[in-house]
Amino acid sequence: MSRATRFSRRRFLQLTGAALPASVLAAPPSAKPKSHKYEDLLPEEFYEELQRAPIAYWGCGAMEEHGLQNSFAVDLFTAYEICLRAAKISGGIVFPPVPFAPAYMPPSLTRRELREKTKELFPPSLWVSGELCKQIYIELLESLADLGFKSCIAFSGHAPGDGLLQQIEKELGGKVGGMKFWGGGTVSILRDHLKEVAKDHPLGMGHGMMWETSLVMALRPEWVDLPRAKRIKDYPRPSQLSKQPQKNLDDIANANADFGNRELNLAAERAAKLAREMLQ
Repeated sequence: MSRATRFSRRRFLQLTGAALPASVLAAPPSAKPKSHKYEDLLPEEFYEELQRAPIAYWGCGAMEEHGLQNSFAVDLFTAYEICLRAAKISGGIVFPPVPFAPAYMPPSLTRRELREKTKELFPPSLWVSGELCKQIYIELLESLADLGFKSCIAFSGHAPGDGLLQQIEKELGGKVGGMKFWGGGTVSILRDHLKEVAKDHPLGMGHGMMWETSLVMALRPEWVDLPRAKRIKDYPRPSQLSKQPQKNLDDIANANADFGNRELNLAAERAAKLAREMLQ
């Protein structure tokens, strides 16, 4: 489109002398919707929100295989979604998702062990070493504390990132500089609740199963293709779900967005409550 044709409807009517309705002339520019996303904020908006609610949230997780029915976004983006929902409750700022988590629960695999493939890594899952993750997580906490945040929720979508964050919280006593922080994830923040869920859905718990698949359906339904779960046993590539009993895999078909939304909301409510308590 040439510069000559780049006119808004308002400008066109003004130039041609056509009358504009009084309501159009008087209407103020539409207000910018409030965002808690770090990347959306202008400098003044950042400091206004920091003063109003000096709470930082950040989610992390690996690009990890969760069965044929799920995309690789499960851990990272369910954690991020919980952080976003929590910030709407408590206020605060949500750092962009951190796409790194270690392979296996602490002690996580080292860089050498990753390169030597000492354990099954279920490609195309993508991991980084435990030592690098720990360094990234701690330095991010330190930098947020330096900015003036007083409370931080460091949140992983699932194991093993949540295990490392719990370890860091314990080692640092839950505090970096003048900032208190909580480290964990979806499972650790819902641990008591999940025991009750398991009574009603005994086949649905565990990695990539009905419960976790429901979280993804609530987040982005296009990231889930439920019928593909029936092919996991026959799939030629390694899957973390392949050793599950077939009845558990069949139960994945019961995953649904309504159930997932309730779980995400409960996790967000608990995260927001923790964040506010640390401010006191």
